[in-house]
Amino acid sequence: MKYKNQINPELRQIARNIPYNEMIIKCANIFLMISFRLTAVPKQVVHKTITIRGHQGLKVPVDIFEPSNGTEKLPCLIYVHGGAFSYRASAYHKKLACIYAKEAGCRVYFPDYHLTPKYPYPAAYEDVLALYKYTMDKSEELGIDHEKIGVAGDSAGASIAALICHHYEKEHLQQPCLQMLVYPLTDITMQTDSMKKFTDTPLWNAKNNKRMWFYYGRNSKSKDLYSASPMHSSLPQSIPDAYIETAEYDCLHDEGVLYGEKLRKAGANVEINDTRGTIHGYDSAINTQIAIDNIAKRVSFLKRGFHDGSSI
Repeated sequence: MKYKNQINPELRQIARNIPYNEMIIKCANIFLMISFRLTAVPKQVVHKTITIRGHQGLKVPVDIFEPSNGTEKLPCLIYVHGGAFSYRASAYHKKLACIYAKEAGCRVYFPDYHLTPKYPYPAAYEDVLALYKYTMDKSEELGIDHEKIGVAGDSAGASIAALICHHYEKEHLQQPCLQMLVYPLTDITMQTDSMKKFTDTPLWNAKNNKRMWFYYGRNSKSKDLYSASPMHSSLPQSIPDAYIETAEYDCLHDEGVLYGEKLRKAGANVEINDTRGTIHGYDSAINTQIAIDNIAKRVSFLKRGFHDGSSI
């Protein structure tokens, strides 16, 4: 694996090639479920759960993380975890949700959306859309500032978050106040230079990405699946301020940058944090300095958007 010596030295401990197939998904999700539940929540954060109805009326568990001193109305961040639309949330996702809640002073709603291969597109998107509607409709009783509801996600989760920002107008919903997209999946065509180059990078690569799109679009016609691709989905007239973070040695790198440029051309305020020496999912090494520094940039974006009136 030629990239191991090129990435940040702090990340070499996690720089492994990981196979991706249905058997691996099943085994991994058992471990992920247990580790997520066993991961402690810091004292400064309160954790609770609710259940809503999402895709085809199915139940969707939602974890809520909020500051322990947050009794008044607070901003809300709907945070959609990554994992190729296939994997459950990991322990580090839970830690990130707690950091965002505590440091950005917001209530984080974290949906356990339906996963592929069993539930292909549009199940996950419809689950998250249902949660967005729920927080909007019930903001008063939930202690949420109705004007300060944002969406965020990493990888596949960022793709879903981006689509919420695309479709809010046609769903007759209020615009999200911000969008935070970390190494986002945006382009079903897989024709960028980084996608062609990074076929064997650690944690995630172009070969896995191709299989992921196959699982996600299993029940969709090709033309219909383009609606799941933010790069090909039509934008609304008004676009929420965006923070886009990319990883250098990541097959998704170029489509993240290009998507940011697409939003800018459409008139959006966009901050692109093009991280160096990083790989897809690098922030799973959450205690490394490179992860700490870039998570701080995400928190800064959230604080500006939630509390200062402008994210950029």
